Amino acid sequence: MSTAPRYIPHYTIEDYNRWEGDWELIDGVAISMSPSPFGPHERIVAELSRQILNQIYERGCDCRVYTNLDWIISDDTVVRPDLMVVCGEQPQRHLEHAPKVAVEVLSESTRGRDLTAKRTLYRENDVSHYLVIDPTDHSVKLVNDSKEVTVDTSSPLTLRLSDDCEIQVKLTELFD
Repeated sequence: MSTAPRYIPHYTIEDYNRWEGDWELIDGVAISMSPSPFGPHERIVAELSRQILNQIYERGCDCRVYTNLDWIISDDTVVRPDLMVVCGEQPQRHLEHAPKVAVEVLSESTRGRDLTAKRTLYRENDVSHYLVIDPTDHSVKLVNDSKEVTVDTSSPLTLRLSDDCEIQVKLTELFD
């Protein structure tokens, strides 16, 4: 047995900015985002984006939807939720403040991270609504205010984005 200390690298945003390909960085740990998501995952993200965007425009909300944007949380943490809703000031480059809504669609390769590390990150960084969507069993969990509930997907889900903006997501349409 070796007495040499084990070396675990701790990466920062400076390192992250030099990498090629798709990566996330959580507490200094580099996480590859390959391979790309499968069809059901992308259909859910597209449908959710469509529903939210339509309602934002109909209601004149000061919010936008992003589906492939880095959120820089700190010098050693950069994540890319499957979908984010950002209200108020919009990013010119990467997002550097908490979104109102962060969504992760579970896949085999991301399930553990989405249900643990990201849940904690989003809660600690004041994400108002964190949706976890499971395309396998057609379930949706909503995490907010340190509570987690499994949502009844047969009824629309209401999300308050701001004092003057509330939207409803028809969850059954996500799985069609």
